[in-house]
Amino acid sequence: MKHFTVIGDPVEHSLSPIMHSWIFQKTGIDAEYTKTYTTLDDLPTVIELMKSGKLDGMNVTIPHKEAVIEFLNEINLRAESIGSVNCIMTTGGKTIGNNTDWYGFSKMLVQNEINVTGKEVIILGAGGVAKAVIFALGQLGVKKIRLLNRTLSRAQKLESDIISAHLIEQADKIIKDNSILINCTSIGMDDNSSPVHKSLISGNQILVDIIYIPHETRFLEIGKLKGAKTVNGLDMFIYQALKSIEIWRETNYNLDSQIESVRKKMDLPNFPG
Repeated sequence: MKHFTVIGDPVEHSLSPIMHSWIFQKTGIDAEYTKTYTTLDDLPTVIELMKSGKLDGMNVTIPHKEAVIEFLNEINLRAESIGSVNCIMTTGGKTIGNNTDWYGFSKMLVQNEINVTGKEVIILGAGGVAKAVIFALGQLGVKKIRLLNRTLSRAQKLESDIISAHLIEQADKIIKDNSILINCTSIGMDDNSSPVHKSLISGNQILVDIIYIPHETRFLEIGKLKGAKTVNGLDMFIYQALKSIEIWRETNYNLDSQIESVRKKMDLPNFPG
């Protein structure tokens, strides 16, 4: 039996074990999937479990998607370009970092008929997930990205010809009535907070939240009440997981065709929040 896990801090909210176990069963993979609470200090020990063969694959969630890189033997070119790892595999005793978040986000946009080609997009947050989202948006031909973050220097590290960095306090000067807003922070996961004030949210906007628990964060709830198009992070979560399995198994399972059945499985009525 193969052994996989997801590491993070916090990690108790993760539905990865439920989803992966179901997919393993559907595809006939003899494997188990757990979640492992991991602090920054724990990273070397957890990665060593992979190098020793006690773990066959690993997903990485907040806040370790950037910090984990220094403990890996290799990083594939796409993950290196993004600067963030959320999927780790082993080959010949070596740990190799990958990024499937960008793929999951891209597929989520397509699945929900959100076209960003030639448009301006506003991203809230500048962490590991934001980096993957930026990469995906670049692949999809976005015209301009405005990056809003609590720490300006962190956002400025991601600036480019199409990316400009701003303090979140400048949101009222940047967000427009028809903006596409993407929340890449954890705000709203554990409380009823929104990353931006409700006065800046309007019915002509498109609101995307990478959070999938709860299904509807305060950010999306406000948008829905005002008539905006809202999308949570469930599809992104599912697609990145499907791609992780293909990376671990080095096999194309054509799992994309099963997205609807996976979504129904994960659309649980008793989600926290």
